[in-house]
Amino acid sequence: MRLNTNIRITTDRLILKPVDESYIDDINECFIAEVTRYMPFNPTGDRNDVISFVKASKESLLKNTDLVMTVLDFNDQFIGCCGIHNITAESIELGLWLRKDRQGMGLGTEIITSLIEFSENNFTFQYILYPVDEENTASRKIPEKLGFSPYKKYQKNKGVSSYLNIIEYRKYYAE
Repeated sequence: MRLNTNIRITTDRLILKPVDESYIDDINECFIAEVTRYMPFNPTGDRNDVISFVKASKESLLKNTDLVMTVLDFNDQFIGCCGIHNITAESIELGLWLRKDRQGMGLGTEIITSLIEFSENNFTFQYILYPVDEENTASRKIPEKLGFSPYKKYQKNKGVSSYLNIIEYRKYYAE
């Protein structure tokens, strides 16, 4: 499939669409330390960093390697971001983050389920990987609920003196 800016994924409660400049301020406001606690990112609060993120996301869409999307509710309220990353014939990687006040409502499972369905219908790959910090029990439930199995553990730098203990979950497909 050739990725493009017109892609829309609709779930029972959400709309996913490629990230663009109109969500820079929402992303900057919601991408806070509390949200990224278990992610390999340290938000700076600098709007220019978000501008760079959006630009890089749009470039990777054009290269057909990543589909980074904004997550909106049906009132067009910004909920977070998600993505299908590192798209190859071997694998794809899924990820997401949600604004703090929308966590714990089952939206993560709804988003990942829709990304899996979209990927299965539009790409050919051998497996999906979903990396989660070992301490992030809420996010670990998502791949466990959706038939993924732990594949390996590794450490990922979060900053100068901190790191994450990642469990890489995988879901394999028959060839």
